[in-house]
Amino acid sequence: MKTIDWKDWEIFCRVVEGGGFTQGAELAEVPKSSASAAVARLEGQLGVRLFERTTRRVRVTQRGQQLYDRVAPLFGALREISAEAASVSAEVSGSIRIATPYEVGSQHLSPTVNRLLKQHPSLRVQLDMNWDQPDLIRHGYDLAFVMTDTSLSDSSFASKRVVLIERAFYAAPSLIRERGLPRAPQDLQGWPTVGNLDDSHWEFLRDGVETFSLDVEPRICTHNAEVRLKAAVDGLGVTRLSPRFVHEQLVQGQLVRVLPGYSSSPLKVYVLMPARKLMPASVRAFLNALEETLGVPENARRPASRLGATLLPDAEALEDDEATATILTLE
Repeated sequence: MKTIDWKDWEIFCRVVEGGGFTQGAELAEVPKSSASAAVARLEGQLGVRLFERTTRRVRVTQRGQQLYDRVAPLFGALREISAEAASVSAEVSGSIRIATPYEVGSQHLSPTVNRLLKQHPSLRVQLDMNWDQPDLIRHGYDLAFVMTDTSLSDSSFASKRVVLIERAFYAAPSLIRERGLPRAPQDLQGWPTVGNLDDSHWEFLRDGVETFSLDVEPRICTHNAEVRLKAAVDGLGVTRLSPRFVHEQLVQGQLVRVLPGYSSSPLKVYVLMPARKLMPASVRAFLNALEETLGVPENARRPASRLGATLLPDAEALEDDEATATILTLE
């Protein structure tokens, strides 16, 4: 009986999951040429074609899909067993693969990752920017962060809510001068907007209570908060973003907060993880660091008092054409 090279089988699964040899090779952490050679060997051994290849795309065959559906869960189980076995070690090492939306990664996870890597020199962290909820087992993620303004959809994974992201409304000074200073949410009707792909209305909350819902048809729709931010700075529309995310633009006077007495529904951020009996030491260390970083209220982490804080501009500063978004720093 011929020796079975299970690495070829694993690479085959990764190519299916990646939708091609380039992404599949990255998932398997091998060169693209090695991934192609592994699949070719497996096809020769089995006597079946696993992929249909053209100059433009690679598509798994029906027989290949059948084999993948049977084999992939076995590799997922093996990876889980390996992770559980490694968790008994006191040393935090190896690598953690994390999927996260861009703004969560840049604004909330970066301090945790940096802190963890300083504490554990043998640890590596891979952050993949991904808005949609990935299949943790299929794609080999240890953790996945998901943002939603409702409740988390049913999932077979363990989950925990880690942070609420406040949201408010912002626009460029030029747009406010062009349209006039809004005094109430209704005043924004007819304004150009920049929003998420699934934005159809924006909720306006006062003291935590919704008082108005504005129907929106954004001129630019994208889950990428950086794109929305730049579009708002360029005066293309009012947008809804986290105050923390727009801090620099507020300081520089590129954006102002409109209707500062109102906020919008917060985004809930959940962390998903495979439901394991034993958690890998690296993942446990990351979650502990995350709790230490995010578990302290924002005003407790930042010692600045009112008298030492930077006052950020809002739309009220634009009532007078001569008044720009002035920044006042009280010493």
